[in-house]
Amino acid sequence: MQKKHLYLLLLIAGTAFWGISFTFVKVGIGAGSPFVFLFYKFLIAAFCLAIVFFRQLKLISLKTLKISFLIGVPLLAGTVLQTIGLQYTTVSNAAFITGLDVLLIPILKFFIYKKKIENKIWIACILALIGLYIIVVKDGLSLNSGDVLIVACAFGFAFYVLQVGKYATEENPIPAVILLMLFCAFGCLILALFDEASVWLPNTNGFWRGVLFAAIPATAFMYAVQNVGQRYLGEEKVALTYLFEPVFATIAGVFILGEDFTYQILTGGLLIISAMFISEINFKKNPSKN
Repeated sequence: MQKKHLYLLLLIAGTAFWGISFTFVKVGIGAGSPFVFLFYKFLIAAFCLAIVFFRQLKLISLKTLKISFLIGVPLLAGTVLQTIGLQYTTVSNAAFITGLDVLLIPILKFFIYKKKIENKIWIACILALIGLYIIVVKDGLSLNSGDVLIVACAFGFAFYVLQVGKYATEENPIPAVILLMLFCAFGCLILALFDEASVWLPNTNGFWRGVLFAAIPATAFMYAVQNVGQRYLGEEKVALTYLFEPVFATIAGVFILGEDFTYQILTGGLLIISAMFISEINFKKNPSKN
């Protein structure tokens, strides 16, 4: 199996963790401070990665610090905005609106970096968003304050993916990811110190279950895979894998919570899979050999 296909599968597995984590995060933050939750999430993720990749810590340099900062700013912004938004909107709306980064990535890439985007990627993005809309939006989409925050978070995640793509081949990615997690943890710590709702040791199982699930599979695993995988995958294909996030969230709801499996789920899922297939097809025929 080629490395790009392996990392594509690993990214899709990571989106499964992301999809399930929406529920864990929403329950975990409750009415408390989202910044405390995020502080523990990023700190635990950094700790786990540092243990697993201990030998790579010696590769950290000033350049690694710089790259981690440039990647970390949009990730921190996107994560904070999404987590706050989840307190005021539904998981379905949050999942759909966050999916806007799939369209924002090629648009921003075109206007900021002046890089040409293949027509098939545009078609795949639109097709995938239609599928995503069918799955997660059942009663129409109305924007409240939480939805507006999620819209802003989509821009943050789009810039994050672009930054990862820009620096993916410059340094060993794992040390940069560890510093990235620490940077986000520090940023959330500062925000938590100014939040009157901060409780540093919440006495609720939902909080700690949410932190552990969000930290280890949904953060440490996913961001490590993404930062390495973007050496072999373009930003647009990485963004398209993000669209599996709400699909896995819906599947988890069916099998874990006993929610109904509807034709909307089936239709939307097929459209998203079709979009991935289109993005992988080489429409340019090889010239015939004489």
